Amino acid sequence: MLWVVTLLVLLLWTGTIWVFTGLADWLAAQVATGEAANLAAIIAQWPVPPELAPWIGEAFLVPLRDLFAWTVGVLESLLPFLPGLVGILSVLLWILWFIVTGIIVVLALLGHWALSKAQRLRHQVRPRPL
Repeated sequence: MLWVVTLLVLLLWTGTIWVFTGLADWLAAQVATGEAANLAAIIAQWPVPPELAPWIGEAFLVPLRDLFAWTVGVLESLLPFLPGLVGILSVLLWILWFIVTGIIVVLALLGHWALSKAQRLRHQVRPRPL
């Protein structure tokens, strides 16, 4: 069970990094085409997706839109440097993936060792029939 959970965590972690790398590449493409300057206005007009409307109200989406618009505004000031930063960001994201994946595997190995040790102790402590 430990290894199944570890595999699921690793798949989730890999998917997260893959999505963030894709977003970084998309942002670089937006900058290259000159569309990045319009992103803040586009984000400010995002509607609530119909699938999420029953769970997410407009009151929840407004601060989220403001956060995205602010982030894009900060990125707009970095427009001349952004293509180079995005290339570095992709590399840094995959280095971070490698480090965190290593930590997850080491923790799983330690957990496996601890569980096997506990199982051996449980067998030793179990009373023997007379």
